[in-house]
Amino acid sequence: MGTLKKIGVWLGRILAVIGALVVVLVVVAVLGLLLLGRGPQIADNSVLEIKLSGDLPEKASEDPIAGLLGTPALTFKDALDNLKKAAIDTRIKGVVLRLDGTSLGWARVEELREALMQFRQTGKFAVGYAEGISERGYYLALALDRFYLPPTGGFEMNGLVSSNSHLPGLLAKIGIGVQYFRYGKYKSVSGETFGQPAFSEPVKEMINFNLTEQYETFVGAVATARKLPASEVRRLIDTNRPTAEWALANKLIDGIAYWDEVEAGLKKQAGIAADKDLPKVSATEYARVSLEELGLNRGPNKIGYIVAEGLVVSGGSGPVNPLSGGPVQGSEPLIKALREAGRREDIKAVVMRVNSPGGAGLGCDLVRREVERLRAKKPVVVSMGDSAASGGYWIAMDASAIVAQPSTQTGSIGIFAVIPNVEQLNRDLTLTPEVFKRGARADVLSGNRPLNPEEAKIFDQELLSSYRRFVALAAKGRNKTVPQMEALAQGRTWLGRKALELGLVDRLGGIDTAIALAAEKAKVAPDTVALERLEGEQSTLASLLGAEATRMALRSLGIERTVSRLAPPFSLDVLLSEHLYPLALPQRFE
Repeated sequence: MGTLKKIGVWLGRILAVIGALVVVLVVVAVLGLLLLGRGPQIADNSVLEIKLSGDLPEKASEDPIAGLLGTPALTFKDALDNLKKAAIDTRIKGVVLRLDGTSLGWARVEELREALMQFRQTGKFAVGYAEGISERGYYLALALDRFYLPPTGGFEMNGLVSSNSHLPGLLAKIGIGVQYFRYGKYKSVSGETFGQPAFSEPVKEMINFNLTEQYETFVGAVATARKLPASEVRRLIDTNRPTAEWALANKLIDGIAYWDEVEAGLKKQAGIAADKDLPKVSATEYARVSLEELGLNRGPNKIGYIVAEGLVVSGGSGPVNPLSGGPVQGSEPLIKALREAGRREDIKAVVMRVNSPGGAGLGCDLVRREVERLRAKKPVVVSMGDSAASGGYWIAMDASAIVAQPSTQTGSIGIFAVIPNVEQLNRDLTLTPEVFKRGARADVLSGNRPLNPEEAKIFDQELLSSYRRFVALAAKGRNKTVPQMEALAQGRTWLGRKALELGLVDRLGGIDTAIALAAEKAKVAPDTVALERLEGEQSTLASLLGAEATRMALRSLGIERTVSRLAPPFSLDVLLSEHLYPLALPQRFE
């Protein structure tokens, strides 16, 4: 009886915790609903303060525990919309960009640069400040009126580098063997990092080609913004001294100042007395001001907006991909959103934002098929972010049109697989696996032994078949012959500008370019469209209250980041249940 009593007490405590959590969620929901109709109070002569640190996700998760609470409040599109709103908001006098390190890739930095330059065309000021900056941050800062560093602030502009460590040697030392399979001679940086002790010559060629292209883009941007010859920019890169004083002496920044001095200058520009506080509104707070509130996004013709972010796999989404550190995008929510767009007559076209390094063959093909089916009913335009390569390109290639930034990593039409085994590790640790099986190859992917020659041949043939199908589907989607596409495929990753030249994408630009193109294909005027985000999955709370109400409730309490620790870790089951061979981790040029 004592044991039963203890169990009863234990269950009672669990139920009490669950009940308390439900009460908290209800209170949060009610507060959120109350605050939804009450936007932030923006003072006249305000400055929009944008603090960039780390990443800006393409979407915020809708699950208040497993996703929403663990993501930053501001999405990438929020940041773009903020600049669009601030450009016409008479209460906003200018923008201050505070850079504290950003993990945005080159392509999304380009898109943010374009938005800042469009903002400046209104005549409002855009000023930047950082305690230290490197190439990608500086690339963004070049779009500003003025940019400052503090005394002894860091200024790194010594060029771009691609650095990779190959794992097979380390794995061998700890008793893990790998068997590497691939189709496409350029496939791929990530594949050869996991599967080979050194890069093959074709992969070296690809890395160097793209590195040169990114470097020249950077040099050209610096030369244009700072009114310097390109040859002088290259000389400065090669002789870089990483100090604010050096940068100012070489006309690469506009001044050296402490933050209080920059703030004093902002007060003067905004017409605020020196002894008064500068009215500032944070980017997160300003995101609560809707586009519609300022007369934007009110057109009668709706365009659906769907986001595919992260490693694409079949089934549902997850928070973290252990290979890339980014999110996992399930096929099911994308398919659900695409089908909703197809059913609704009020949606004239769809823009699908793809920011994905790759994925699993099945999940990618299921989404591709749904895009193909929707395209038969209405236009589907893909907007590519930092990367839409391999599996990311797979889900995009059947769209009506594809839009990419000049630096978007795209293509990588190829296949690879790395099959690990712990046979030597078992020996080293004197572990003795006992295997009972029915079927000669039942344990083929158990990891306790390598594939034998016959099994390796079968696996290789399956991989070749998958590669040929990938190429054939890409050829069909892009209106090319298979030989034409084969010449562009081979697992090679191209940057967006070259991808346009080769016919892998249709136009250069960002989300706004894709929206305008979708309107054009739907035969409606761009100024008559309203974007509507289509969600493929929602938490119970979000489904009851609406996604925006849930997000607003949690933002209003300021607990999104705090509860991020409650998000469950990514399950390694996906690595066992999915064939990850189309994965192509994006190549980072730092």
